[in-house]
Amino acid sequence: MICHECNSNMKESQEVYHYTESGLDNVYLGNICIHRCKCGESFPSIPNIIELNTVIGSLIVKKSTSLDGKEIVFLRKNVGLNAKTFAEYLGIDKSTLSRWENNQQKIAKSNDRFIRLIYANLKGLSGEDIDNLLKGAAKDFNKSKYGEKINIPMDSICSQIECRT
Repeated sequence: MICHECNSNMKESQEVYHYTESGLDNVYLGNICIHRCKCGESFPSIPNIIELNTVIGSLIVKKSTSLDGKEIVFLRKNVGLNAKTFAEYLGIDKSTLSRWENNQQKIAKSNDRFIRLIYANLKGLSGEDIDNLLKGAAKDFNKSKYGEKINIPMDSICSQIECRT
């Protein structure tokens, strides 16, 4: 690969990549091809981003702690809904959704679960996952653990990683 900044050949290596492009601070991808140039430019080659974001969303929906603002934004955007439409689905005012998304107001357990169910339904998650949400499988729901690290080995997303080391 040629660097777009200096036209030099870039070197490739497989590494753990902090996937901040998701909008979440705690997502790390294993076995990602990183292209690096001697001029300092670097970028990851992330395969199957749509499937990757669905996996991240599924992990968020299944977690046992309450959703934080960034996770609500991620789930909303991952199903392709703007804030106005998402607020309408939830039966709330758009300003309430904004306060949740900006961590200015704590979300009630029932609304947290409803957001998860909307995501699960729109993304076609399994009936078992939806059943667990309906039964309140998350026992420690209100004990929020911000910054819990999400590690995703990319070979679970993509069997062919096109990185030559």
